Amino acid sequence: MLPVDLASFKLTESVTKGGCAAKLPAGALKTLLASLKRPAPKELAVGTDTLDDACLWDLGQGQYLIQTLDFFTPIVDDAKDFGAIAAVNALSDVYAMGGLPKIALTILGFPTTKLPLELLKPLMEGALEKIVEAGACLGGGHTIDDDMLKLGFSVTGFVDKDKAWTNAGSLADDVLILTKGLGTGTITSALKLKKAEEAWIHCAIASMKQLNFILDLLGSANIHAATDVTGFGLAGHSLQMAEASGKRFEFETKSLPCLKGATELLAQGVLNRAHHTNFDYVKNRVQYEGVSDSARWLTVDPQTSGGLLLAVKRSDADSLLQRLKGRFPLATIIGQVTERKDGEPSVVFL
Repeated sequence: MLPVDLASFKLTESVTKGGCAAKLPAGALKTLLASLKRPAPKELAVGTDTLDDACLWDLGQGQYLIQTLDFFTPIVDDAKDFGAIAAVNALSDVYAMGGLPKIALTILGFPTTKLPLELLKPLMEGALEKIVEAGACLGGGHTIDDDMLKLGFSVTGFVDKDKAWTNAGSLADDVLILTKGLGTGTITSALKLKKAEEAWIHCAIASMKQLNFILDLLGSANIHAATDVTGFGLAGHSLQMAEASGKRFEFETKSLPCLKGATELLAQGVLNRAHHTNFDYVKNRVQYEGVSDSARWLTVDPQTSGGLLLAVKRSDADSLLQRLKGRFPLATIIGQVTERKDGEPSVVFL
């Protein structure tokens, strides 16, 4: 048997949409979930009501179990990079709840008629490196022969009850910090269209492969609420966080951190389906004041393995930001939390 040239297989060419941009529209999901009868035992501290990143199950004795899962189609061409990004993206939900991941289970659909099985090794090597880096272990998984490559993980983590974060705890006068730059949606769309510069692609991949672990950087900082910014974009995830908290988020659009190339590509109109469905989701509840079209598209750019959005006590924000920047160079204060008056939008970009 001749050796297989794995590098010749461009994973993005095997799918029509990739990464978190492949999510179903947020508006349709919210409508569907609202119509479901969902029994909630007392142990389920956080479920689907606030559209949070993961569920919290009360184990008793002051500890929550965190459970989440995430999977998607290829967003980059290299199998090892895709595996790493898929793992980091799934692990991120546990970090967004203030916890530590411990067990990951693989969810894999593999198109044996389109891609060689040999790609499974680098795919899982990339994922396993990140799972181990996170201090977790790969406990098993499930695979099927599918018509399109899909990879993700169900992740279990733990957090002390008094240290858990949700997306519902923002307080008026909090400062909003974003840990990673925006723009993976437009950059990876440009990759598929062969419109992206290599430097832009490498920058986006490096960002998507970076774990959202920040617990060792907190010091005495008081995090009131958090979420990770993924497929519904900054506008969509901040809207969920603001509404869950009953507050108003005010963003300084000019302060939003961007990955290299994102601004240029959005100005050229390099968009994907999720840009449009994300905007449809937020357009009646998010206000834009004096924001350019390209900047507006940046707010709904579908992120894959994006950063954490943190609502932080104002007096803690500057010192925390300096610590974050040592690991997340693009970490930026991007807005503030205020009380929301009746009739006001929950989110405004200025």
